[in-house]
Parts: sequence; C-alpha cells; structure tokens
Amino acid sequence: MKKPGIFFLLFLFGMIVYFAGGYWAGLSTIARSITKTMLPVIFLLLTLTAKRFEHLRAWQGVFLALLAASFGFLVSWWLAKPLLAALGVSPKTASGLALAKLVDSILIVLPVLVVMRVGGVKPAELFIHKGKLYLWLMIGLIGFFVFFLLFLLQFRQQGLSTSQLFSWTPWILVFISANAFMEELHFRGLLLRPYENLLGKAGANFCIALFFTLVHVPITYTANIGQFLVILFILALAWGYIIQKTESLWGAVLFGIKFEAFSFNGIYQNIKKF
Repeated sequence: MKKPGIFFLLFLFGMIVYFAGGYWAGLSTIARSITKTMLPVIFLLLTLTAKRFEHLRAWQGVFLALLAASFGFLVSWWLAKPLLAALGVSPKTASGLALAKLVDSILIVLPVLVVMRVGGVKPAELFIHKGKLYLWLMIGLIGFFVFFLLFLLQFRQQGLSTSQLFSWTPWILVFISANAFMEELHFRGLLLRPYENLLGKAGANFCIALFFTLVHVPITYTANIGQFLVILFILALAWGYIIQKTESLWGAVLFGIKFEAFSFNGIYQNIKKF
C-alpha cells in the first residue's frame, strides 16, 4: 500500500478511536457504550491477526496502541462516574473539577500502560523516560514561563482577584497537569513510534496532530473555535516534534501544561455560575 493510503487508514483509525469511541458525545448513551466496548475487541482481534500473518506484521504496533487507547476510554467510561459519586466529588467547584479530571486521567492512563506492558512494550518505548533531559527541560521551562505570564494576564482580565487565583492555583495545577500528561501519553506516547514505522517521523506527527485537533471540534469552552483549532494544530505539531527531538514525553507535557491553563478559562466561566 502506498503512503497516501496508509496515511488515510491511520487517520481514519485515529478518528474512530479518539473521536467516535472517545470524546464525541453526539451519540446516545447506549450507542456510546456499544462503540466503546466493541473497539477494544476489534483492535484486539486485529492485533492478534497482525501477529499471525507476516504481511500485516508492520501494523501490529498500530493495532496494539489503538487497543490500549480504546481500552483506556472504556475503563474511564464505566468507572469514572461511579468512583466520583462514591468519593462525593462535585464538578461544581474548582476542586471537584480538578479531582474529576485526575480520576478520569488515571482511569485512562493505567489501562494504557497495562495493555502496552502485556503487549511487550516498555514505558521507555512510550517516551516515558528522561531522554535528552537538558533539551526537553530547557524547552519546557521556557514555554512554561511564557504561557504562565499570559495565563495570569488572562485571568486578571476576567476580574479574578489575587486571593481567588491563589486559592484556585493548586486545583488548576492538578487539572492541567493530569490532562496534559494523559493527552501526551494517550496520543503521541502511544502512537508516534508505530505510526513512524509506516509514515516516517514527519508523516506520523502530521497525521496524529490532524486527528488530535479534529477530536477537539465539539469543545464548548472557547468562543472562537476556528482560531482555537488552528492554534491547537500548530501546537500539536510542536508537541510531537519536541517528543521526537528529545526522545521523551516530558518536554511536551511541560509545554502542554501551559496551554491547558488557557482552557481552564472556559471552565472558570462555568464555575462562576455556581
């Protein structure tokens, strides 16, 4: 198969797993449950089939990664709400939103790590290691402070007092750190290497950034969705490049934490209603 066909299939798989089986809420609850349950089964069968047949062997890593991604969504779908209810966590407060995001991220990340380990993939192969430490640390910290200053300016423009900002800061950090790590692992940590085997580094990064961006189309926490998606696509390319260049997830996570802080502005608007 030529690369345009491979690119289309990999993009399609990404949209099916992360959009239809992940973040899209346009389906009914029953339809979402069926979709989320069936996708891990389908990708498990595809993984076993690719392992058995030599001409499909190059796709085995892709199917295994998508199995892990879809299984993470399934576990979170079934367990997040009951667990939050048992803990008495309410999403109507900053602390409740932060804890809800932390629980959701853990319920996605842990199944992903378990599935990949059972499949013979070590954490280092998911870029969960130090890699080129000084390079990603420099990139991450520079980006962190630039975005942090812009973040403070944004919240001041929203009329948030200094005391409110300081009281919310621990919960904001929990929310954005959990989400940044979960997204970088769930998308790029899982998919960059298996996609690179079929598309090369640039093609893999572009493909993942494209469906990563489109997955965010249904969001409601920004008034200008077109501008948001353009910025997100550029940043997604940057995050993938940072991981490839530094051979580690952590620089992109640090970089992503700052951008996640901006999305908290929309969440802040919801909190103010309560």
